[in-house]
Amino acid sequence: MIQILWVLLVVASSCGLMGSLLLQRESLMVADAISHTILLGIVIAYYFVGDLSSPWLIVGATLFGVITVVSIEVLVKTGRIANDAAIGLVFPFFFAIAVLIISKYYTNVHLDIDMVLLGQVELSPLKRTELWGTPLPTAFIQGSLVLMLNLGFILITYRSLKITLFDRIFAETIGIRVNILDLILMTLVSLTAVTSFESIGAILVIALMAAPAMTARLLVRTFPQLLIVSVLVAMLNSTLGYYIGLYLDTSISSMVAVISFISFMLVFTFTTIRKLKIKQVNA
Repeated sequence: MIQILWVLLVVASSCGLMGSLLLQRESLMVADAISHTILLGIVIAYYFVGDLSSPWLIVGATLFGVITVVSIEVLVKTGRIANDAAIGLVFPFFFAIAVLIISKYYTNVHLDIDMVLLGQVELSPLKRTELWGTPLPTAFIQGSLVLMLNLGFILITYRSLKITLFDRIFAETIGIRVNILDLILMTLVSLTAVTSFESIGAILVIALMAAPAMTARLLVRTFPQLLIVSVLVAMLNSTLGYYIGLYLDTSISSMVAVISFISFMLVFTFTTIRKLKIKQVNA
């Protein structure tokens, strides 16, 4: 059972990192869109390969995540549609197409909507891959590789990434290739969502990208602190959700999402009260 927690921790770390970058970029809800629209990429890839275990499903899903982001940004750049409105147009369209295709042609294939939305992290240890002679959950290996990719991207592009996230116009004027950075970032966000898709479900992907980053933002002042605290909060939420879910004999993925919300509200309440007290003292 402890291997379930391993899966949760690596996925939570990846989602926490990507969530903090999306939050700083002011496009956090893009994660919601991606986590749903990658289903269409999976369906299209399955149409060509006919194998649910094929790595081409990951490629197709990641590609469609990028297509989702590009579609949203094209609409926003017209100047006639706000970012949230563009997300509200694009992701229901792609997700609905995927649902229609599944319900029409693949009702007997394990691409059911409940699995997509809720996930079954409890079943993740059943699918195993041998690594250096040791059988490990495939989701853990995939999650670890994606986490290393995300860390590598942040470390290699840290200076350019930080400038771009804080002042996009200044970054362009000093020669930083902002569009390439955006493309790599969104590809990694898509890849993170895709590899987390089957094991924890779309709902928890959104929760682990949004809640830890928002919680960390209330506690820290600097960008490096935001990255570190986001990961720590995501791991703490996952650990608490895992043990409470086991104790109550309920869905672990859902419990992690609930704990993520509760931890945010606790921090939000504490920091709000603290600010009010400081204002009263200064007054």
